[in-house]
Amino acid sequence: MTISVAQLVAGTAIAWLLRPIVRFSLEKSLLDNIPGPPSRSVLIGNFLALFDPQGWDFHAFIAQSYGGVARIDGPLKYKILYLSDPLAVYHVLVKDQPIYERSSTDLIVGRVMFGEGLLSIGSGNQHRKQRKMLNPVFNVVHLRQIAPIFYTLRAALTSKVIEGPAELEIMHWMTRCAVELMGQGGLGYSFDNLTDNPEDAVHPYSSGVREMQPLIMQLSLAFKFILPWASKIGTPRFQRAVIDRVPWTSLHEFRDVVDVMDSTTREIYQEKKRMLDSEDDGFSKGNGKDVISILMEANSHAEEEDRLSEAEVLGQVPIQSSHFLDFTEPSNIWADVCSTLIFAAVETTSSALARILQLLAQNPDIQDRVRTELVEAQRINAGEDLPYDTLMQLPFLEAVCRETLRLYPPSPLITRTTTVDVVLPLARPIRGVNGAELHALHVPCNTDIMISIHAANRDPRVWGADAAEWKPDRWLAPQPASVIDAHVPGVYQHLMTFSAGPRACIGFKFAQLEMKLVLSVLLTAFKVSPSPRNSDVVWDFGFVVSPKTRGGKDTKLPLVLTLVKPT
Repeated sequence: MTISVAQLVAGTAIAWLLRPIVRFSLEKSLLDNIPGPPSRSVLIGNFLALFDPQGWDFHAFIAQSYGGVARIDGPLKYKILYLSDPLAVYHVLVKDQPIYERSSTDLIVGRVMFGEGLLSIGSGNQHRKQRKMLNPVFNVVHLRQIAPIFYTLRAALTSKVIEGPAELEIMHWMTRCAVELMGQGGLGYSFDNLTDNPEDAVHPYSSGVREMQPLIMQLSLAFKFILPWASKIGTPRFQRAVIDRVPWTSLHEFRDVVDVMDSTTREIYQEKKRMLDSEDDGFSKGNGKDVISILMEANSHAEEEDRLSEAEVLGQVPIQSSHFLDFTEPSNIWADVCSTLIFAAVETTSSALARILQLLAQNPDIQDRVRTELVEAQRINAGEDLPYDTLMQLPFLEAVCRETLRLYPPSPLITRTTTVDVVLPLARPIRGVNGAELHALHVPCNTDIMISIHAANRDPRVWGADAAEWKPDRWLAPQPASVIDAHVPGVYQHLMTFSAGPRACIGFKFAQLEMKLVLSVLLTAFKVSPSPRNSDVVWDFGFVVSPKTRGGKDTKLPLVLTLVKPT
C-alpha cells in the first residue's frame, strides 16, 4: 500500500491539530485530580468568569471553597492551576523560579506594548542586567528632588475648592500626578503642568496610561488564544496592516494607545540623546537625575559582563521593531525600558492612592487620626513639609498604607508557566477529587499558573477571622504567630502585594514613599468625603484594578474635597 503526498500532508496536518487534545488527555491524571469550580461551559470553561471585570465573587468563591489550590477549566479543556498556598507560591516565585517562567502570552503582550522592557523579557541574563542597571533609579534621593510636583498638585486642587467643597475626579488627578512624577523622574520630561483645567492639560500619553488597563481586560481572551499564533504570521508590517483592517474597536483603541506611548518615549529619548551628544546642559527638566540619565551613567561604570551594548545604549538596536503593532521604527531598548517603568509605576501607584483616599473618605475617624498624626509631625518640624525619614516613621500612616495594600492589592494576580514537569509541595495538604490527601502536586510542563495575591493577602488562616475587613489598627500591634509561621514569601510585610523573588517589584520602596508624600500633602490641606455618586463606584478586576462608575466605561472615582481650616 502506498501513501500519496496529499495523504501524508493531510495526516501530518491532522496530527498537528490533534496535539492539544492528546496533550490534554495525557494531563488528565495529573491535573484533573485537583478540585476546582465546575466548568460553566464546555467551550470556554470558566475563562470569562476568571477575567470578568466584576468577577470578585468568583475569585472569593475559589478561595473560600478550595483554599490555597484549585484547578480552573478554560476553553477546550485548557487548565489553569490557581494558587495562594504560601509554600507553593514560594517555590514558584523564589526557590524554583527559573523553571516557572512568565507565560509566552505575557511576554508577547509585553513586547507588543513596551518592546524589550522588564515586563516583556524572560528571566535570563538580559532581565538580570536590566534589573541591576535599574536599581539606582529607585533611590529615594531622586524622589526628593522632584517633590515640588506634589506641591503643584496641592495648589491645583486648592484652586478647585477655594470657594467651597467641590466634587473632583480623584483617579484622574492621581494618574496625572503619577505620570508627571515618572515623566520628570523617568524621562526628564514634563507631560503635565497640573493646572486646574485638566481637559486642556492632559497629554495623550497620560490619557493612554489610563485607557490601557481596561483595554487589556477587554482583549484578554484574544491575547491568550489568538495573539501568540498571530504574532508568528508574516512580518510586523503585514501584522499591522491586518490590525488596521480588522473591524474591532477595542483592538484599534489598544493599537492607538500603544502608538502614543511608543512614539512619545522614542521622541523624548532622541531629543535627550541629541542634547547629551551636543553637551547641552539644559537638556533635562529633571536636571540629569531622570531614569535615562541615571541608566546611562550607571551603564558606563558597570562591569563588562553587566554592561549593555553600546548599540543598545546610544543607538538603535539593528533589528525589526519588537512592537508588532508599530513597525515604523527599530527597537530602542532605553525607550522600551522607560516606557515599561512609567506604565507599571503609574498604573499601580495611582490605583493604590485612589483606593486609600476612597477608604479614608468612607472612614472619617481614620482620616482624622492620620491627619492629626501628620499635623503634629509638621508642628514638631516647625511647620515645614515632612522630610523622608520622618514621613516613613509615622506609625498610623504606615498602618493605613499597609492595610490597604493588604486588602486591596493594586495587582491581584501573578501568572507563570511551568517549563518542565515539576512536583510542587504544599504548605497545607488538600483532598484530591479521588479522595486521597495530596501533600504535593505533579504539574506537567506548559501548565499555566495563576497566583492570587488577593486570596493570599486575605487568607483567614493567616490573618484571622477578620481578614476580609479593613482594620489599620492590626498593624499597630506585633503580628500574630499565624502571620509569622505562614512564611509568606513576599518582599513586603508578609504580604504578596509586591510579589516575591527575582521578579518582585523593583520599585516597591519608591512606591511607598510616593504614596506617603501624596497623602501627607493632600490630607494636611483637604478633608476627603464621599461623593453622592460614590455608591455607584465599582472596582474592575484586572491585572491592575481600577475604579469606574457603575455602567460607565472610563476610569473614575468622584470624591468631595474641602479645605481644612488652619488650627
